[in-house]
Amino acid sequence: KLFAASFALFASATDVSSASVGSQVNLAKHPLPESEANDFARRLNETNQENKNDTQIIDIEEDNGQAINNTNTTFSLSPSASPSFAPTASPSASPSSTPSAKPSPSPSSSPSSSPTTSSAPSPAPIAYSRPTRVDIRYTPWIDLPADIATAASLLNYTYETWDDYGENAIENLNWDRLSRTEKMYAGILGYDRQSWNCWQNHYQSLRWIDLDNEGIQSKQWWETLGWDISSWNGYDDPPISNDKYWVYLSEEERFAAAQLCYFKRTWDEADVYVDGFPLDKPTYRYTNWFDLDGSIRKVATDGLKYDSFLWNVVGLHTLEARDWKQLTLVEQKSAKLLDFSQISWDCWVNNFRGYSWEELEFYGLDFFYSILGWNERSWAGLEEEPAKKSWKQLNEEETIAAIELCYSFETWEGYDLTVNYGPFPFAKPKRRYVEWADLPEDIQIIANGTLRYTEEKWNNLGSAKIETIAWDDLTDEQQSDAIELGFYKKTWDCFHCHYRSYDWSELSTSQQDIFRMLGWNEVSWSNDETPSSYEKQWDRLSATEQSIANAVCYFEHNWDRNNLKEVEIAAFPPMNPTQDWDAPDISDVLNGRKNAATTSSQMFTTSFISLSAVVCMVLM
Repeated sequence: KLFAASFALFASATDVSSASVGSQVNLAKHPLPESEANDFARRLNETNQENKNDTQIIDIEEDNGQAINNTNTTFSLSPSASPSFAPTASPSASPSSTPSAKPSPSPSSSPSSSPTTSSAPSPAPIAYSRPTRVDIRYTPWIDLPADIATAASLLNYTYETWDDYGENAIENLNWDRLSRTEKMYAGILGYDRQSWNCWQNHYQSLRWIDLDNEGIQSKQWWETLGWDISSWNGYDDPPISNDKYWVYLSEEERFAAAQLCYFKRTWDEADVYVDGFPLDKPTYRYTNWFDLDGSIRKVATDGLKYDSFLWNVVGLHTLEARDWKQLTLVEQKSAKLLDFSQISWDCWVNNFRGYSWEELEFYGLDFFYSILGWNERSWAGLEEEPAKKSWKQLNEEETIAAIELCYSFETWEGYDLTVNYGPFPFAKPKRRYVEWADLPEDIQIIANGTLRYTEEKWNNLGSAKIETIAWDDLTDEQQSDAIELGFYKKTWDCFHCHYRSYDWSELSTSQQDIFRMLGWNEVSWSNDETPSSYEKQWDRLSATEQSIANAVCYFEHNWDRNNLKEVEIAAFPPMNPTQDWDAPDISDVLNGRKNAATTSSQMFTTSFISLSAVVCMVLM
C-alpha cells in the first residue's frame, strides 16, 4: 500500500499545458492536493507563456520580413575583370555604366487565347488521419474491468469525472506533458501519443504553430471551426462555433469537430435535449397530411413525391431510407422548405439508417446502434439483424439510445397518422374493399401483377392465397405493389392474414390472449385447428367476441368472407382525426371485455367504447 501511494504521488507530478479552446483549466473545478495544484498551475503558466512567445516570434518575423522588403540594395550588373583581394568596404553608390546587351522584348498587347497549364500537379490536401477511437474510455465506470478502473483511478479519474467527459484536468494535457508513469497508465487504457492527443485532448494544449507538424496536421480543422493564432492564444475571443451545441454546428463545422475526435456527448460535455430529444422536432413532418397547409402539401408532393398515404404512415416512403447526402439537390431544397436541415433530416426522418457503419463511428452514433443490438456485420447485411422489439419492450438503456437517434414511439413503431374511423388498431385500407369493377384501371393492373389478384379473387374476400402470407414473407416487388393498394406491414398482417401466418411464439403475450379468447391455444394454432367460434356468422358472435375480433382487424364482411359484388361496405362515422392512443399495441383492446354492451348495428358506439377502453388500458 505504501508503494502504491508513493507511486501514485509520483504519477501526479507531471507537466501540464493549457486548454486553448476557450476552456482554460479551472483548478477550483478540478480540486487537487495543494502540492499538486501548485505544480499544475506552474506548468499551466509555462505552456501559456510558450503560446504567447509563439505569437511574439511570429510578429517579430513579420516585422523583419517587412524591413527586408523595404531595404534599397544596389548590385553591380557585370563582374570585375578579376576578383579583389579584399571585400569592398561598402557597395557602390550607383550601378555600373554598362547595361545588359539587349532589353527583353515588350510584353504582348493581349492575353493568350488559352490558359497556361502547370506541368506540376496542384498541391494535395493536408494529409490527416484520425486516430482509432479508444472505446474503453466511453464504457460506463460501473462496467469497467478492475484493472482498467485501477489504471483510470491512478490517472485521477473518479466515477464522476470518468462518466462526465472533460471533467478530469488530465484531459487538458497533451501526451508529451504526461509523466512516464501517466503514459504507462494511459497505455493500459489503450492510448498512445496520437490517440491521446486527439481523443482525450483534441490537440487543445498544443501550440498553434505545432498543429501543422507532421503526424498532427489538425490546424485545418480548427480553422474550419473559426480559430486562428490570436483566438487560440487568448488575444481574441473564441469563434462563434465554440458556443454552439453539436446539433447547431454547420455540416462543415460538425465534420471538422469529428475529425478532431469529438462527437455529440464530448463536444457538449453534457446531455443536451430539446423536449426530451437531441434536437427540435420537425415543424410539419408529424402532422396529419390533411391538417397541413396546401402550400406545404404541394412542396411535399412536387419535390419529395409524398402523397397522403406515404406521408401519414411514418417511415413508409422509400425516400426516408436515404440520408441527406443521398437526396438530390431538388429534394434537399424541398426538404429545406419543410424546415429540415441536414442534421434534422438525418436524425428525425432517416434515423441515420442511410449512414455506413464507418460513418456512424465517425460521428459517434455507433454507440447507440450497438446498444440496440447492431454491429458492423449486421449493419452491412453480412449477418442476421437483431430482433425488432416494440417500443414498450425496450429497456431503459435501449430507450435512451433510441431517443438519441431521434426515435420516438411514433417513428419507432411506424405510426399511422391516418384518421382511424373504426374500432380497429389501424385505419382500414379502404381501397381493398372497393369492388373490382369500380377500381381505376391502373390499380387493377397493379393488383393483377405480382399479387396475382383476379376479379374473382379480389371480390371474394379472403380467397386470394397472397392474403395468407405475412408481410415479411412478401418479395420486395410484392410489398411495393401492396403499398400502391394502400397497405403496409401492420395493415397487411392485421386485415389480410390476421396474424395467422405468425408462429405462436412470434405473437406477443397480449396477442396470444386475444386469440385464446377466440378459442385458440398454442397446439391448435400450430396444427391449424380452427376453433368453432370461426364457424359462426358475424351476427351470431357475442358483442365481446366481435370486439375481440376487431382487435385483429376482423369485421362483418371479411369474417363472413362476403363477395364485394353483393355487399356495400359503408364508411365509418368520423372520429377524432388524430390517434391519441397506443395503436400498434392491440392488447389494449382486451379491455373491450368490460365494455361489450353494443351490437353490430351500433358501429359508432362500439368504436367509441373500444377506443375509451384502449385509453384506459394505456393509462393503467
